[in-house]
Amino acid sequence: MKGSRGLRSGYWRAELKQLTPLATSEVHILFSDLKRDTADLARLECYLAADERARAEHLRSGQVRDRFVAGRGFLREALSIYMGVRPEEIRFSFGDYGKPSLAGEAGFEPLSFNLSHSVDLAILAIAGDREVGIDLEKISEGLPFHEMARIFFSRRELEEFFSLPTSEQLAAFYRCWTRKEAYMKGCGKGFSQSSDSFDVSLLPSDPPALIMHRTSPDEPFLWRLIDISVPTGYCATLAVTGDIPLIRFFS
Repeated sequence: MKGSRGLRSGYWRAELKQLTPLATSEVHILFSDLKRDTADLARLECYLAADERARAEHLRSGQVRDRFVAGRGFLREALSIYMGVRPEEIRFSFGDYGKPSLAGEAGFEPLSFNLSHSVDLAILAIAGDREVGIDLEKISEGLPFHEMARIFFSRRELEEFFSLPTSEQLAAFYRCWTRKEAYMKGCGKGFSQSSDSFDVSLLPSDPPALIMHRTSPDEPFLWRLIDISVPTGYCATLAVTGDIPLIRFFS
């Protein structure tokens, strides 16, 4: 199909059969529950590369290990549908600051992706014609979010954050946090750049946006931030280059 990435049905799993071809100017958002039974975890673990299995084995908590295996297996399974290869055949390469991409994609149209997970939920963004970054956070009222804001937010963000009524500050914190994280993951620099070197919107009345970047002034013209609808108790943001895409959701 011209202008889209076809799906290879031979590798479909039941939970991914909703997927449609990835068309130009589309971003697909996929959700997965990281709570898997023993049999499903064993199947997903078979997809992992040796380094991923070694990383899983070094995780001390069994619950954290299972979530890692479920998340990486989900990522490989989803990507395999778009690429038409088996999940275990996918190879990743990593940028200077750790952002993963597909290695050895000769013969395929470009494909970018970003995965985030929090507690038992994972979210994956996939695009064919733009860079993407996504962040998902489980909202916790017990988080020391005022202290975290003082460490990670810019001066402008702090002023706006503390200008809000106390009852609105928790939601504002997570809006700001996921918007900053999604952008930092999308551009591939992560926390190698200072999180207070750029400003994002956080007031309830303001649309999501990268407002200013003090060390890379062109970045606000390149990136768009989009709030993503997620289950109650979570907050998520998508960061994309280019114009606002058509977003399709799959669970």
